[in-house]
Amino acid sequence: MAEAGVAPGAVIDDAEGENLGANQEIPQQQAQGEVVVNIMNQALIWIGFDIVANRQALRSEIAEIKDMVDLTEKDITELQESYAKRTQNAGRMYFGLQRTKQLKATLHWVQDFARVSEVPTLEGLTQDSFKAAISIAAQRADIRKKEAKDTSSVSSEASPGKLKDNKKWQEWITGFENMLLTLLGVNGVPLLYVIREKEEAEPEGHNTFVQMHRVCPFCADASRVPL
Repeated sequence: MAEAGVAPGAVIDDAEGENLGANQEIPQQQAQGEVVVNIMNQALIWIGFDIVANRQALRSEIAEIKDMVDLTEKDITELQESYAKRTQNAGRMYFGLQRTKQLKATLHWVQDFARVSEVPTLEGLTQDSFKAAISIAAQRADIRKKEAKDTSSVSSEASPGKLKDNKKWQEWITGFENMLLTLLGVNGVPLLYVIREKEEAEPEGHNTFVQMHRVCPFCADASRVPL
């Protein structure tokens, strides 16, 4: 099965794929029949898992990049603790602080794609730009954690209360929409999208992640999470 972000019909080597150096950019297009870069494998290389056996071990746990959508930071912590406790013969591996942090950041990067209904891809990225992208994703995750703590008091203050007079509908619905912007769903997406006019909203005109995150979560097929 081809991984997310790979051109339809392209061939993938599930063991390794074609590995790229730090400054090599993932091609924008892959011709049918070419061996393409394996996304999960390349991401692991870029965040410092240089040993083939270690990458293969990790990919036995997280086979494809899209498998990270349903994981949590706790899952990554437990995974690294599990490998650190194993014997040498059982495949002991030490992730280290930086690689653990970057693996968690990659998780958030993948999940950001899901939040705006896009597919994870490395197209056009190098090691440096990928690390910058996952760093931003980690910062977003920290912000969501803070917002989740603050959301109860903020949404209470933003609530327009019950609609008591139909003549004040426009004023009330504006307040209601503002309240939904402060409430986060289970995926960290503001709940404003639940009352959008179109079932499948369009991302056109919303070019940043924050804009897309608010107006069209779970709505479009595309290839990249914008900054």
